[in-house]
Amino acid sequence: MKPNIKPFVLLAASLATFVFANLRLDQNSDIPAEFSSTKVSDSVSTMMEKIKTGSLKLAFEPNQGYLKAVLQELGVSAESQALVFSKTSLQSNFISPTSPRALYFNDHAYVGWIPNAPYIELIGIDPVIGPVFYTLSNRKSVSPVLSRQTLECFQCHYSPMTGQVPGLMARSVFAGPDGVPRFANGSFKTTATSPMKERWGGWYVTGTHGDQKHMGNEVARGDEQASVIDTDKGANVKDLSRYFDVRHYVSPHSDIVALLIVEQQMTIQNLITKAGFLTRKAEKDATDLLKFGFGAEHVNEETHDRIQHACEPLVQALLCVDEPKLTAPIKGTSAFTRLFSASSPPDKSGRHLSELDLNTKLLKFPCSPMIYSAAFRDMPVGAKEQVLLRLREVISGKDQSKPFSHISTDTRMVIGDILRETLPAIDHG
Repeated sequence: MKPNIKPFVLLAASLATFVFANLRLDQNSDIPAEFSSTKVSDSVSTMMEKIKTGSLKLAFEPNQGYLKAVLQELGVSAESQALVFSKTSLQSNFISPTSPRALYFNDHAYVGWIPNAPYIELIGIDPVIGPVFYTLSNRKSVSPVLSRQTLECFQCHYSPMTGQVPGLMARSVFAGPDGVPRFANGSFKTTATSPMKERWGGWYVTGTHGDQKHMGNEVARGDEQASVIDTDKGANVKDLSRYFDVRHYVSPHSDIVALLIVEQQMTIQNLITKAGFLTRKAEKDATDLLKFGFGAEHVNEETHDRIQHACEPLVQALLCVDEPKLTAPIKGTSAFTRLFSASSPPDKSGRHLSELDLNTKLLKFPCSPMIYSAAFRDMPVGAKEQVLLRLREVISGKDQSKPFSHISTDTRMVIGDILRETLPAIDHG
């Protein structure tokens, strides 16, 4: 019997050559030039245009410079502050355990600020490219310079660790007393599924978490080849003033709940970006195959399979698959929990997908409010329809497979009710 080889497979080698030949690369780089030349549409680029045209004047303050004005313009709450003291960013020379980098976020923008550093670092989310990187001069000026960055940022943010697409990344490291990571001891890429014991090395963490351990707050000490972090001393810290002067920051907190949420959000954002890239690639390849004379039935089948494969990791992340169970209650130290819990649209009963549990799991109803984000809304139609189809299958109970066994029948019904009232596309996606 002859093997059933589909036309798509037969053409794989020649098509790969065709696609590579049509992918323009930056000189001396494996980063597609389109990432730096394409006109983008994100909240930071909108702010940049306002600054250029003079319609936006950012207020400058002596302590944080333009930080508060930027947070206000982008709609980012100061309560989202998370602090990292490892030297792992663009302006690492200004970062130390006594001068941590502050990160602020919402679902469409990220802001990084360090005391006395020359730039505020910003990330906006474009519907096609995904994360777009910028720096804003944080020195008082009539017209502060906001510039788009590509190559330096993509050394870390376009790599296998981000799925080989522009991505967001959090790392947990063994940071020495000077903040320099001791990579000989290893490091951890932090995602929504990371166990708590591997999180937050090189980060400050405020809040209580019972007997659950993490790597935060304390520096790595001892032999640089076999460093140790005192996880007992770094546990259940409510006040960071013993580590550094918190008065320099807009908030004294590095809230454990904000850290958990931003890591979940970054995980999902990266999967939204990757699903979009792979879907657009599959659709372009299908168009090329049809031009080459291959049958529509085979091409459409392969395209559907590729889009389905690209989107399933996103479906699972939205539904909190494989997120670690909490073995003790989590409680933050700032207003972040209250603000985030009410941040997504309510249904008629006043229930939100953003409501937090924090006793045995992160979200009360395990479906991420990232489904309301502009990044999800603006995904390629084929990808979004596939995700919504799978969500309907799971919340309706049609899909009872093991990955989704953590969602009870009652909870599936609540998620379905909330989505139907707050995300009309769920009914006809």
